Amino acid sequence: MPKHRFFVEERQFADGTVRLVGEDARQVRVVLRLQPGDEIGVLDGSGKEYRCVLERVQKEEVVARVGDWVQLNVEPKLHITVVQSLAKGEKLERVIQHGTEVGVSRFVVVQTERCVMRLEGERERSRVARWQRIAKEAAEQAHRARVPSVEGIVTLREALEQVSESSILVLHPDGAMMSLAEWMQRHLQPERVALIVGPEGGLTNEEVVLCMRYRGVSVSLMPRILRTETAALVAVSQLLLAEYVQLS
Repeated sequence: MPKHRFFVEERQFADGTVRLVGEDARQVRVVLRLQPGDEIGVLDGSGKEYRCVLERVQKEEVVARVGDWVQLNVEPKLHITVVQSLAKGEKLERVIQHGTEVGVSRFVVVQTERCVMRLEGERERSRVARWQRIAKEAAEQAHRARVPSVEGIVTLREALEQVSESSILVLHPDGAMMSLAEWMQRHLQPERVALIVGPEGGLTNEEVVLCMRYRGVSVSLMPRILRTETAALVAVSQLLLAEYVQLS
């Protein structure tokens, strides 16, 4: 399949062509410097990747002729939601970028008690839109078949309601019930897992108790303390490695 890939919305397909606009058009024209006749891969979010040939490369839009397609089989069978506490700087962006590359299916950003940052109104909407763009670009780079959704900012209780049908794992080393490895030995083929990750100061005791009310299980990852931007990535890697070993 083509080297360069772009996720687009279904409405951008029409009459055997697909239109790339905005940042995607700029990427084609300015960054990649592609020309009419060059091939790109276009994905519609359903798991299909279309082979497309550029017809027009303009400043505001790029038009490509849609060719054949393949159904990609690269997504993990395990659906992982990362419920990540709001973090300052680029820490949350790294979680979304690298989590997408590894195989996270969904991100939910939460405002927990010890979060240093506070985002509201237009600042919140702008930041969530940026996080979704980061997930899209990471999915394209990693050759994912789908782009993880990025939702928030919500309270911890709201997030727990949203993931109530998943196995909820609280990454809380203090007083952990078991290690993540022990949990995986008891649950060999889970279908949906939600990882609850606290901020830099960790979750409060009250927040941990709240997670327990939603059948959450507190787990540890290793004998050392991990940063908030590292914990989810380590947990996701362990979960998906176990899935890979079982399937191989």
